[in-house]
Amino acid sequence: MTFNKGYFGGYLVFVLAMIIVYFTVPREYGFYALILLAILFGLYQFFLLSKRKKSSKS
Repeated sequence: MTFNKGYFGGYLVFVLAMIIVYFTVPREYGFYALILLAILFGLYQFFLLSKRKKSSKS
């Protein structure tokens, strides 16, 4: 999988998950769920970038 496919695929999943959380999670927990999704997306991006750096070195 190329970096662009991984990035756009991850971003698409992130946006879809945000929409699902917005409409299904009660209001008092929505903020926490959205923050958790943002943190998970950030970790995914960090993983992709570190994998990209390793593949470019070899």
